Amino acid sequence: MKFSLKSVLLACLFTLPAILPVCAPAAYADEPVRLAEDIKVQVNDKLVQFPDAQPFVDENHKLQVPARVVADKLGYQLNWEPAGSEIKVTIKKDDKNSLSLQTGDKMVTVNGEPEQIESAAEFVDGRVYVPVRLISDSFDIQTQWDNHNRIAILGADGNYHAPAWYRPRAAVLTAFQEPATAPAPGYSKMIEVKATAYTASPAENGGYGAVDYMGNPLKLGTIAVDPSVIPLGSKVLIKGYSYMGLPAHGLYATATDTGGAIKGNKIDIFLPENRAQAKLFGIQNVQVYVLNP
Repeated sequence: MKFSLKSVLLACLFTLPAILPVCAPAAYADEPVRLAEDIKVQVNDKLVQFPDAQPFVDENHKLQVPARVVADKLGYQLNWEPAGSEIKVTIKKDDKNSLSLQTGDKMVTVNGEPEQIESAAEFVDGRVYVPVRLISDSFDIQTQWDNHNRIAILGADGNYHAPAWYRPRAAVLTAFQEPATAPAPGYSKMIEVKATAYTASPAENGGYGAVDYMGNPLKLGTIAVDPSVIPLGSKVLIKGYSYMGLPAHGLYATATDTGGAIKGNKIDIFLPENRAQAKLFGIQNVQVYVLNP
């Protein structure tokens, strides 16, 4: 393809509708899972309207949103330029607050300082998608996740907001009361526990850093347990929590860690995030299904 044609196509990437249709996710596809209208995004008290490209959850369970639409809703300036097959993007709030990134690259620049992130921005079907958590963290935006209505709420004004849209009751029952009617298949027992969250910070891991009790690297799906309640090495399915950084319909995990405060019916769920964000998980009552070997 000649460079002149490529330039024309790139010039249209934020203004023309996506040419390819949004496809339903395949069970084992390598592409990101597209959720169409299943997940909504709200800025302050208003829903963000996505005219064509929709948010999706990537392979790291991070919510990716169309960058241009969300930046416009926040009132931020967005500039872009081609970088080979990728796109360089700068989102600017003011002279002191900015985010620069390149699709496909986990190194970003926040207010002039380099940072590494878990999920890179993506260039899909002529659109740039950015993790919504990256936007909120970079610009110190208060973030809520309403699990029942599937809305990520960005409090750019510094306030908490009620959802601007409520899922119809029938849909809520179907999506979120499923464990009561169809528990996890192949489980030996179900335990009601109190769940907290922890990170790779040495201060939360006895000074040892990002490894579990068995010496494995901490990752999403690692949980700390009381071995007298849930034996180490157990495979489990956790349901009933409300948190944007975890799969909505349950987390498959392995009990490979312990903790001094994890006694009795308590678990600690590892989150690949910073400590301030993980604290938002709080203390939640969840159901743990111990799966059959």
